[in-house]
Amino acid sequence: MEKVTLFELDTPYRERMTIEACAFGPEDAKTSVGIVGAMRGNEVQQAFICASAVRRLQAAEAAGALADDVRIVVIPEVNSFSMNIAHRFWPMDNTDINRMFPGYDQGETTQRIADGLFRAIQNCTYGIQLCSFYLPGEFEPHVRVTDTGVIDLARSWELARLFGLPYAVLKEPAPFDTTTLNYNWQVWGTHAFSLYSPKTDRIDEASATFMVDCIMRFLAGVGALRDAGSAEVAAPPFALPGAPLFETRQMRESSLVNVRTSRAGFFRRAVYVTDRVKRGDVLAEILSTQDCAVLEELVSPCDGTVFFRHGPAMVNADTIAFKIAPETLEEF
Repeated sequence: MEKVTLFELDTPYRERMTIEACAFGPEDAKTSVGIVGAMRGNEVQQAFICASAVRRLQAAEAAGALADDVRIVVIPEVNSFSMNIAHRFWPMDNTDINRMFPGYDQGETTQRIADGLFRAIQNCTYGIQLCSFYLPGEFEPHVRVTDTGVIDLARSWELARLFGLPYAVLKEPAPFDTTTLNYNWQVWGTHAFSLYSPKTDRIDEASATFMVDCIMRFLAGVGALRDAGSAEVAAPPFALPGAPLFETRQMRESSLVNVRTSRAGFFRRAVYVTDRVKRGDVLAEILSTQDCAVLEELVSPCDGTVFFRHGPAMVNADTIAFKIAPETLEEF
């Protein structure tokens, strides 16, 4: 492994901002994989997953299990300034780096950061981004593929199954998606995938280990890892990931059924992410902040699985509190 500096930027208030990566394999490899972690300051779990992946790859390297003709570049965190103060977006102007791609080297600070990062990883064969969602809460672990119309979608679906996650979600891009890393990776010919872990702003080691297993399974599937059983080296234990625990269900993002609140108040949850629910089951109650009276019951509109659940203890009116993956999904 080598430590690589991908981008540096002078700042008026603190030390230079540096984006560093952990790289495995030769620079001139025919196949390359980019893995990007925290782009926002509250994406602690995403940074932890990437750091854990680095540790697993170090063990694979020591065991001789990395392919000779593949380069893997892992970037645990992009926005270290925001992480230092636990602020989600760029602290000077509250802009989102993941809405600035492909970037502009003469633009605003976040445009320059996006440009510096993208120049370093735009030619990857495969791209994996550990993402968080705009809604605060917990997700069923899944991989998302954005239908840009640029990359062969059938091939992307085939690759998405390699992770072995419970769901692969096809996202129809909105206008703002055209400025994200995932979208621009695809424009430059990269098969790009967004991975979503249940947590964001706190570490969950069990789910992090699961996500690292999925990443390693993908790397093995694209030929970046090999069986090290015959390697003539003294190395720590390393094993290729086993068969996935799930048969990946493919669905469109539009198939998810949203459950919205009509009142604001305390959010008393009755179900967890991954729970199976029936039509009419109580998902949560909205309680009065004055006397804890029940203002509203949120019930499931269909049979299915809890895919997303609102996280904070308080909730506003007209907020998506749950997303339900219906039992029967649209074929495509």
